[in-house]
Amino acid sequence: MSEELTTITLPPPRFDSAYSIEKALLNRRSVRRYLPQALSREELAQLLWACQGISRVKSWQAGRRTMQTSYRTAPSAGALYPLELYLMVKRVEGTEPGLYHYLPGPGKEHHAIELVQTGERSAELAEAALGQRFITEAAANLIIGGMVGRMAGKYGRRANLYVVLEVGHAAQNLCLQAPSLGIGVVPIGAFSDTAVRRFVGEEVEPFYILSIGKIG
Repeated sequence: MSEELTTITLPPPRFDSAYSIEKALLNRRSVRRYLPQALSREELAQLLWACQGISRVKSWQAGRRTMQTSYRTAPSAGALYPLELYLMVKRVEGTEPGLYHYLPGPGKEHHAIELVQTGERSAELAEAALGQRFITEAAANLIIGGMVGRMAGKYGRRANLYVVLEVGHAAQNLCLQAPSLGIGVVPIGAFSDTAVRRFVGEEVEPFYILSIGKIG
C-alpha cells in the first residue's frame, strides 16, 4: 500500500433523470461482456454515489455546537455505515489505473476517491475470484467490504447479518443505476476471502465484487 494517498474529487452526482426506476428494474441484468471503452469520471461518480453516497445531511444544535449526521443512499442499521468500497480502475478517463478507496463525503455533492496503490491488477483479482476472466475485461471492478466491528457494539451477534443486508442494498443500487448510463454490471460472490483481503486489508471483510463496463 502507498504511504501517501492521492485524492481525486469526483464530479457531483445528478439527482434526477428521464430514466425511470421501473425501466431500470426491467432492464437490470448481469452482464459479463463489455466494450473496450473507458468509463467517464461522471459515470464512475454516479455509480459510486448510487452505491454508497451521501443523500442527506441533517444539522442540529447541541448547546453551542452544531452537529451533523449524514445519511447514505443505502439503509444501514443504526446509521452506522460499516461498508468500505474499493475500486480497481482499469479504464476510466483521466484516472490512473490502480486501486482506490471511495470517500462518500462530506456532503452529498463532495465525494472522492483516494489512490491506495498504482498499477493494473485485474488479472490478480480474477484469480482471486476463482478464475472468472471477464473481470479482466471490465473497465473497473468494485469490491464491497464491511467492518463488522462497527455494528457489533450495538447489535452483537446480529451484526454480521446486518452488514450482509446492507451490502445487498448498496449493490442493488449500483445495479439499478447502471442501465441508465449504458453500463453493464455483474455481482460476484464466488472468490477467496483471503486473496481479496490482499486488496482491501485484513481488517475489512470482503462480501461482493462488481465488474463494471460499457455495453452497446
